[in-house]
Amino acid sequence: MHPKLTTLHFHGGSWPIGSYGVLLVVALAAGAWLALARGKRAGLEEGALISSLALAVAGGFVGAFALSIGVRFVQLGSLMAALAQPGIVFFGALLGGALALAAAARRFELPVLVTLDVMLPAVPVAHAIGRVGCFFGGCCFGAPSELPWAVHYPGEALARHPWPLYEAALLGLIALICWRPVQPSAAYVPGRRAALYVMCYAALRLALEPLRGDAVRGMIHGISTSQLIAACLIAGCALTLKKLRPATLGSAAGRGSVTGSVTASGG
Repeated sequence: MHPKLTTLHFHGGSWPIGSYGVLLVVALAAGAWLALARGKRAGLEEGALISSLALAVAGGFVGAFALSIGVRFVQLGSLMAALAQPGIVFFGALLGGALALAAAARRFELPVLVTLDVMLPAVPVAHAIGRVGCFFGGCCFGAPSELPWAVHYPGEALARHPWPLYEAALLGLIALICWRPVQPSAAYVPGRRAALYVMCYAALRLALEPLRGDAVRGMIHGISTSQLIAACLIAGCALTLKKLRPATLGSAAGRGSVTGSVTASGG
């Protein structure tokens, strides 16, 4: 763990540069570049993509902070105390970012569901880089472990699971699964890939949460708020996928470009 990457000295002052902050910037830059590259390849208008992506990032931060404050309020029983200890919750970022992207895409006349599908691999890639930042920053740490790859945090005698690295590795796998470009075909249904991603990530969180050692995300009778949210998302995505079947849009999806086919089918 290396929470402080370096220290800048300028005009007699010292400015520490945190590893988590640097990797968060790298994650946002990598995600934005990937989303724009894939969007342009799919024929989506570049200016509208840039505007939609910027609003999605802003919405993600708002959602991440809002959910964190809500969880801390339940824990501490005081809104002021919750506001004094804000954090970032990914499920909040996922919801806030998706809603902002959908609203922006509609405003800039982009096919909403296709835009979500096309930009999708950028989300797990950026998230994986961010989790590496969590590891170096010392947050989101794992439960005590005696496994050979367990890590010791400064000042602790107990070794712990490198929980952020577990999630980063699995997020990389999800990104590879979602990497195939969106292409018009009778089997393509707008929004289905996005729903599958959310379901896969929610299942990942359910599986990994027991290995996490911190309680900042909130616990209710031994169940974390992340597990509760993940379970709800899995149920919601299952219902969504049941409705988003290839047969429902197959005839329209085979016509023209990706953007044109989905616009014609009401995406």
